[in-house]
Amino acid sequence: PSGLSRGTVLGRPGANVTLTCQDKGPVNVTVSWQVEERGAAAAVGGRSRRLAEGNALLLRRLRYEDSGRYSCYVGGRLLRSLRLMVEEPPETPRVSCYRRSHDKDVLCEWPLRAKPSPGTRAMLWV
Repeated sequence: PSGLSRGTVLGRPGANVTLTCQDKGPVNVTVSWQVEERGAAAAVGGRSRRLAEGNALLLRRLRYEDSGRYSCYVGGRLLRSLRLMVEEPPETPRVSCYRRSHDKDVLCEWPLRAKPSPGTRAMLWV
């Protein structure tokens, strides 16, 4: 999607996503993946958690908590780092504004059909 920086992957909750380390390269090397722990998990212990090995990392049934920085290494050398954002795509806003009388402020409403993803921000420019 447009607006995402290079190296950022967007996934929906409940979906599967595959992160690829190298587009091409030697096939006889061992690729390992790590994810940077965020929030409470990072405060308790380590900064990163080791994941599976292989050029492609399949993440099943994404949850919001899966968001983070995923890095792949060969022999301890960083090859690629990807930021995974697990979010629902924002709905198109339907904003309505009205004034009850000429001496009252204008009121604007934006009814939501579904709860937005954590971290969603919105701004109304009038």
